[in-house]
Amino acid sequence: MNSQDCAYTVAVLADVHGNAAALSAVLNALDDQTFDTLVFAGDLVLNGPRPAETLDTIRALNVPTIFGNADRYVCDPNHPGPGVQWVRERLDTAAIAYLSDLPFAHRITPPGGESPTDDLLVVHATPTDVEAMLILEPDRFGLLTVTPQFKAERMLGTARADLILAGHLHYASSGRVGDRRCATVGSVGFPYDGDTRAAYAQAIWDGHSWEVVHCRVSYEHLQVAAEVEHSGFPFAVNSAERLRRARFIPQV
Repeated sequence: MNSQDCAYTVAVLADVHGNAAALSAVLNALDDQTFDTLVFAGDLVLNGPRPAETLDTIRALNVPTIFGNADRYVCDPNHPGPGVQWVRERLDTAAIAYLSDLPFAHRITPPGGESPTDDLLVVHATPTDVEAMLILEPDRFGLLTVTPQFKAERMLGTARADLILAGHLHYASSGRVGDRRCATVGSVGFPYDGDTRAAYAQAIWDGHSWEVVHCRVSYEHLQVAAEVEHSGFPFAVNSAERLRRARFIPQV
């Protein structure tokens, strides 16, 4: 069997954050592309104006989906955040149950590959923690610095795979932690790399290793920013500005 016979492509979408318009743009782009499976890498809701519509779309796709830290917040009825409660008020019981039942990680063994050495391991943040920030490359705005190797090793724990692929940072990056390859995909709904286009990635197995191709899709982000501002979301001004500038802006 040659490597072409083993080719396998995984479309990976992360950090949609309730931005249904950005998600729709990415899914429309994927309609014109060839891939074998689609995986959502967490943070499906929170910050965008349409959490219910976003979840309805994702649930209807019936594809592997894991939870992110924002999804955990929304599952907690006692979470103190007003933004979290705003989202909860717009989701029905079935939607909350769906988020609660999502797994922590998704592992793919490619055709002809061996587990775990040839696997693609998809997590939201790290293999040990849905909140931790493993910084492989600094962000373009100088807000984040590379995680020291000893801390990075601890964040990965005992996880083994050909490639560990995450979201969480809202920008694309790659690097090595010891002998382990890691990468992050950009954000569908709230990119933090200065590019307002929706971001996603394709992880491609060539018969020997996984390689990541990053993709961007334009959509009416200014229209979504205006929609956020009129949505009643507690941090609407902040979220709208993040969309307009495609960067992280602390809530004040």
